[in-house]
Amino acid sequence: MNIKSYLLIACLAVLYSCSSDDADELYLGQDDCKISQGISPNQDGLNDNFDLSCVADRTPITTIEIFDRNGRLIFKKDNYRDEFIGQNDSGSDVVTGTYFYVISFDAQDPEFGISKEGSLYINFEQSN
Repeated sequence: MNIKSYLLIACLAVLYSCSSDDADELYLGQDDCKISQGISPNQDGLNDNFDLSCVADRTPITTIEIFDRNGRLIFKKDNYRDEFIGQNDSGSDVVTGTYFYVISFDAQDPEFGISKEGSLYINFEQSN
């Protein structure tokens, strides 16, 4: 599903007849749709994965690539929603630290454009 918009029709039946001229289009964007800056994949049910489903619902994600601080590709996924859980493509946990991502969209996203780059902090709990 792409950009969601809703049509709000305000008709005062008592005073006016309802026509298309009485309709006002109201865009209820997904302004609360934010990209997380960090995850803690400890399986406590909170921030365990890099969840981009809100963004993907608005504009489908063609590909996401995640790189370590040395620029090495550690994770790549087509048609991404929320699959990254702090593991590389081989299934090994990555170390706690900052990683960088590039998201490519199927079409122009209203907030991020055709692609979005950013950083993601991954925090694994340390055993004492």
